[in-house]
Amino acid sequence: MRVYAAMVAAVAAAWAGGAGAQQPGGGMRKPQIADTIRATVYADNWFELYVNGVLVAVDSIAFIPHNVIAVDLLPTYPMTIAVLARDNADPTTGMEYANTNIGDGGLILKFGDGTVTTGSWKARCFSRGPVGGDRNNPRVKDTPLPADWFTVGFDDSGWGNAREYTEREIDPKQPYYEHDFKGARFIWTDDLELDNTVVFRHVVTRPPDGKPRPDFSNLNNVVPQGPPPGAGRRPPGGRPR
Repeated sequence: MRVYAAMVAAVAAAWAGGAGAQQPGGGMRKPQIADTIRATVYADNWFELYVNGVLVAVDSIAFIPHNVIAVDLLPTYPMTIAVLARDNADPTTGMEYANTNIGDGGLILKFGDGTVTTGSWKARCFSRGPVGGDRNNPRVKDTPLPADWFTVGFDDSGWGNAREYTEREIDPKQPYYEHDFKGARFIWTDDLELDNTVVFRHVVTRPPDGKPRPDFSNLNNVVPQGPPPGAGRRPPGGRPR
């Protein structure tokens, strides 16, 4: 059984051809799960994540309990990341818990290629409230969200940078501590409490970890080569050991 597993691993490695997606003769191989990177996101309270204009993750819990979302991505560089993040807030008052409290936001993200949130990311607020922190007469100020805010070609050159916050300032809940966010920073706009809807954008020109990765961006326009017989399959009688 162990000999069979070793043979399968060797065949699969040879078929993968190292880091490249191209095969001898110019064909493209099918991507494997080993070609993906893990994206891990913690938001206070909710987010949508786009990569190269494609929606890849949506927070499954709109408010509480706080949670972490982790998904596998097939990266292509340059990689444009866009995140819509929302602190829970009443749409007319900007407050929460039956209009008795002003909440605060926060976002932290880490990809398996070493991409992390820092103050170099672009950030802009699109909903703020209660304006001036007025609890007695709370109201919000909204700015229309551009229809193409998540696309690769969107012009964010006029946006300011995100502001970094410490773990103590954000006070993340338990799920945050159960995941690897080493090297990443919590980010938001300059106003952690009153800015309730924020868009972040960042472009990764090459893998930060320096590891070469295949480019599968043209996968939908070709007929990729499958693995040779036996590669990636279980041996007769069960799982390889």
